[in-house]
Amino acid sequence: MEIDAKEILYSVLTEMGKGNIESTIASDPSQIPAVIKEVSARCIDLLNSYTDYDKPKTYGGISEALMHYLLTVTMIPSERKVKYDNDVEIDLVIPTLRQLKADAERTLVISFPKSLDRSYIKNHIDRLLKVQPNRKNVWLVFGYYDHTLDPPQGFSVFIQDSFVKEPFKPLSSIIDEIKLFVETNKIKSFRIFRS
Repeated sequence: MEIDAKEILYSVLTEMGKGNIESTIASDPSQIPAVIKEVSARCIDLLNSYTDYDKPKTYGGISEALMHYLLTVTMIPSERKVKYDNDVEIDLVIPTLRQLKADAERTLVISFPKSLDRSYIKNHIDRLLKVQPNRKNVWLVFGYYDHTLDPPQGFSVFIQDSFVKEPFKPLSSIIDEIKLFVETNKIKSFRIFRS
């Protein structure tokens, strides 16, 4: 069964009140991890009513759509679904593809693999390393986790908080980590966060 991940996410955001979420984030950015946890938990609860669907793909799609939404709300400079030299598709670049080409050390590449298949993940990572050779600047976000997922070495790997265990990082921490990356690399246009 095919489930529209964006539809699930936006039904939860609507139920929670997008205006309330956005004003909470604007007035108190320290609440972003709690917002991510609650939105994710509600999406998972909603998905529990379905039985036969591709969990890595659906949960990954929800995580990706949630990131796009949060990056917009927090005004973090980013580009989504871009192609590097018409060859490698990148899910998310912070701040821009142009910056990635000019100075990869100050650019973050975030990817949302929609499969836990080891060969798929390896091929996916190999392609990303062609455009961003610095492993610490390649972050992987898996919406779903099971015992078959071995964390790729040298990368930051985020998963839904309800599945998190070492060495993975909780998805709820990703915006704070992006904020740190942006501040450390002096990337402009980060108005929502105050020093």
